[in-house]
Amino acid sequence: MKTSDFYYDLPEAQIAQTPAEPRDSSRLMVYSRKEDTVSHRVFRDIIEYLQPGDALVVNQTRVLPVRLLGKKAEGSANVECLLLKRQNKDDWEALVRPAKRLRPGTRVEFGPDFYCEVLEKHEEGIAIVRFFYEGVFENFVE
Repeated sequence: MKTSDFYYDLPEAQIAQTPAEPRDSSRLMVYSRKEDTVSHRVFRDIIEYLQPGDALVVNQTRVLPVRLLGKKAEGSANVECLLLKRQNKDDWEALVRPAKRLRPGTRVEFGPDFYCEVLEKHEEGIAIVRFFYEGVFENFVE
């Protein structure tokens, strides 16, 4: 299996820009293993699917906008960097495109005083990148 098997185009209009109001009106996809069917509901209907002893986990983490668009420092080619997993304070595992042109040592600039350097390349466009910035990382990606 290749990571490219999971590439798809998602129209901008299909990406939520703000939370649903009221919050319990957000969409809920329900899969029935018994009938092998999918139905679409709203989140307020979730109570119909919970049974005694079930656990409901609430995720209140903040989502970072992790798709960064930048330019290669040498030659100014466009670069897309999708952050996948934080390794430490400044290093991230990322899906980079165009992967073939981003060798270790390549610098990608995202804005004034905010750039990354490719440290390692792995299979299928996955790379380890280190970010350079002054201040709080989350402020730069927002």
